Amino acid sequence: MPSLWSAPNLLSFSRIIAAPILYALVVSGGRYGYLAAAVLFVAASLTDTLDGQIARRHRLVSPLGVYLDTTSDKILVAVLLIALAVAHLAPGWMAAVIIAREILVTGLRSYAAALGIVIPAGGWGKAKTLITIVALFLVLLEGDARQGGLLSSHAGPGSLLVTAVGPFTVAVWGLLIAVIWTVGSGAEYIREAIPLLTRSRPVADVVSGSGEDV
Repeated sequence: MPSLWSAPNLLSFSRIIAAPILYALVVSGGRYGYLAAAVLFVAASLTDTLDGQIARRHRLVSPLGVYLDTTSDKILVAVLLIALAVAHLAPGWMAAVIIAREILVTGLRSYAAALGIVIPAGGWGKAKTLITIVALFLVLLEGDARQGGLLSSHAGPGSLLVTAVGPFTVAVWGLLIAVIWTVGSGAEYIREAIPLLTRSRPVADVVSGSGEDV
């Protein structure tokens, strides 16, 4: 059994530690707070890929590691969404939809796991992770432009980030796409879980597949 302090687990812990730091950077503002948050968020997101590679390469995969990996991802994204909503950079309802989906899917997968079944991530779920990361990164860059940071809103890409295209800016449109993908992937999980929810007794069959999804 891999140690609690193995490299993959430490990388997962680092995302949990990064979450409150991100919240503080976004909510407190500051001229370069959003840019610092963007850099930290990208670095934390990269550890999600790195810890899995290290765990598989060095045979350090464990139930605890899988739990820490998925839980830390959800904490990181949820805390950042709440911070962006508090800072009025992202609509609160978008944050609520994404977080609610995560809670729903986590519950469904936990229920399935109790029956000895793994619900694999579908195509929507696998794409959702990347789309959400890119969208959140763009929203952080928009915050930097509005705050007069490195991407000043008076010139260059900063002006494009703060310019509204219809009801939303480009970054928030990206977040809306992430919301749509989130709802779609949640629907996939519900569809897979319906047979489990309607069964009258536990099932011993195991559905194989990758469950990696942020």
